[in-house]
Amino acid sequence: MLLEIIFAVLFGVIFGTITGLIPGIHVNLISVLLIASAGVFLEYVGVEFLVVFIVAMAVTHTFLDTIPSIFLGAPDGATALSVLPGHRLLLEGKGLEAVKLTIIGSLGGLLLSATLYLLLEKVIFLVYPLIKNYIGELLFIVALFIILKNKKVFRATAVFILAGTLGYLTLNSRMENSLFPLLTGFFGLSTLIFSMKEKSCIPKQNNNETIDFVPKKGFFSLVLGTFSGFITAVLPGIGASTAAAVGSLFKKDNDAKNFLIMIGSISTVNFFMSIAALSVLGKARNGAIIAVQELIIKPPTSLLILTALISGGIAVFVALRVSKKFLKLLERINYETTIKIVIFSLIIMTFFLCGLKGWAVLTIATIIGLYANQIGISRNAMMASIMLPVMFYFF
Repeated sequence: MLLEIIFAVLFGVIFGTITGLIPGIHVNLISVLLIASAGVFLEYVGVEFLVVFIVAMAVTHTFLDTIPSIFLGAPDGATALSVLPGHRLLLEGKGLEAVKLTIIGSLGGLLLSATLYLLLEKVIFLVYPLIKNYIGELLFIVALFIILKNKKVFRATAVFILAGTLGYLTLNSRMENSLFPLLTGFFGLSTLIFSMKEKSCIPKQNNNETIDFVPKKGFFSLVLGTFSGFITAVLPGIGASTAAAVGSLFKKDNDAKNFLIMIGSISTVNFFMSIAALSVLGKARNGAIIAVQELIIKPPTSLLILTALISGGIAVFVALRVSKKFLKLLERINYETTIKIVIFSLIIMTFFLCGLKGWAVLTIATIIGLYANQIGISRNAMMASIMLPVMFYFF
C-alpha cells in the first residue's frame, strides 16, 4: 500500500510538471481522461492510487505553471496577471528570480494553509451561509474598485466593458477551451507583441542563488495570496485568476517581486482551500477535486493534505531545476526569434484547441490587450472577461 502511494505521488509530480510547462494541457483534462478510464486502472491499482495521483499532479502544476508565463508570456487562468511583472523582471536579467518568487509563494501558501487548516474550515462554515446570496453584489463592488483604481477611469471602464463583453460572449458559446484564447490574447500575445514593438531583448540573466526582497512585504503578499485563495473556497464561480485581481486591490505598492509571491501562492492555496470546501460544504471548487469526489464521495482529508505537502516539497526542487534549464535554453536563442516562435505556437495551439472561432477571440482579445498596454490601463481591468459572466450568472 505504502509503495503504491509513493509511486502515485511520483507519477503525479511527473504529470503535474508536464501540465505546468505546456500551456493548454491542464490538470482538469488529465483528470477527466483518468476518470473516464478509471475502470481499467482500478483493475491494477487501488482507488487511493488514483486519488493521490490527481492531488500530486494538481499541486505540482501550481508550482510550475508560472514558468511558461514568465519566460514565454503564455498564461493560463491562474497565472494571467503574472505575465507582465514576470516579463519585466526577465528583461531586467532576473527571470530566474521571478520564478523563485512564485515558488516561494506556492510553498509558503501551502504551508500556511496546512497550518491554519482547521481554523479555515471553521471560517468557511461560518462565512459561506452569510455571503452565498450576495456573490453578484460583491463582484460588482470589486469591479468598481478595479476601475476606480486607474487614474484614467473612463478608459478603464471602456476596457472593462470591452473585455467583459468578449468574455461573456466567448464563455457562453459552445467553443471548447474558451479561456485559452481569451487569456492568451489579453495577457500573453499582447505583451509579446508590445515587447517586440519596443525592440526588447533578454539581457544576460543573473543566476545568483539569493533573492532580493523585503521579508515583511513578502509575508504580507503571502498572506494576501492566502486570503485570495480562500475567496475561491467560499464564493462559487470565483477562480484563481479573479481572486488574484481581488487580492491585488489590497496591495499598496506595485513591486513586481511581492506581486509574484502573491500570484504564486494563490493557485496553490486555491487547491488547498478546495479540500476544505469539500470537507465542510461537500462541494468541490476545483476540477481536480471534482475528479477526486468522483472516485471517493468523502475522501480522507488527512490523505489529501499529506499528499499535497509531500508533492509540494518535491515540486519545489523540480521547478527550480526546470527553470534553470529553461533559462539556459532561452539565452541561446535570439529573443526576437523566440517571441516570433512563441507567438506562432500560441496561434497554432489556439486553432487546435478552439478552431477558427478561437482565432477570432484571440485577435479581438489581443487588440484590447494592446490598447490597454498603450494607454496604461491596469491589467486587472481585463479580468472582466471572467468576472462579468460570473456577475451576470448570479444576478
